Amino acid sequence: MKLEGKISIITGGGTGLGKAMALEFANAGADVVVCSRNKDNIEKARDEIMALGRRSLAIVTDVCVKEQVANMVKKVINEFGKIDILVNNAGTGRLAPILDLTEDIWDMTLDTNLKGLFLCTQAVAKHMVEQKYGKIINIASTVALGSIEVGGSAYTASKFGVVGFTKASAREFGPYGINVNAIAPGRIPTEKSYAHSTPELVKHFEDGKAACLLGRLGTPEDIAHLALFLASDDASFVNAELIACNGGRTNLMGR
Repeated sequence: MKLEGKISIITGGGTGLGKAMALEFANAGADVVVCSRNKDNIEKARDEIMALGRRSLAIVTDVCVKEQVANMVKKVINEFGKIDILVNNAGTGRLAPILDLTEDIWDMTLDTNLKGLFLCTQAVAKHMVEQKYGKIINIASTVALGSIEVGGSAYTASKFGVVGFTKASAREFGPYGINVNAIAPGRIPTEKSYAHSTPELVKHFEDGKAACLLGRLGTPEDIAHLALFLASDDASFVNAELIACNGGRTNLMGR
């Protein structure tokens, strides 16, 4: 199995893309730590991972809080002795036109999507540098390729930041045998999408399907398959890249 003996951390690992990646990694032989602010979600994911015969921890963590991130990493090192893979998946987004955008929404978006990614990377990379090995995968977005929605300025700024931080991290950590890459997912419905369905959200996904060369929406498993490749040694010469997984979007700078 491609990840046999590897220890992985997935932030936002209780639902959606995070959970799909957690199960994919477990099926490939990895032990998987899932963290988020939602205790119930990550404990359910942990139980599913353990049912596959892998070790797992569910650690309640707000990635925006440095002390909580440090505590999470400490627990993983104490339990497993190392960290091989980090997936910075935790994220949020809320549409608001720039003229109506509040400072609170801006701060929440940038803190979760960018500051959290920085804090987790900094805490985990210290161990990866010491062991001279590691795989870091950051979840960006197709907005970072130009598929920008009206009202998405905070989210867009954060995801462009993810790409820039990915490349800067790869530059600094590459000499230590650490690969850092980012994935730009297309429009992918998740449990959360279905639970909060609105006419606007339905149109959002229908527009995405119409603009996809494959004529369909993505699934969390589509992203998980790509993440598995980047987490494995099959991708040992892939570094500092932003890889789209969107079915072939044709509507950059449009709907």
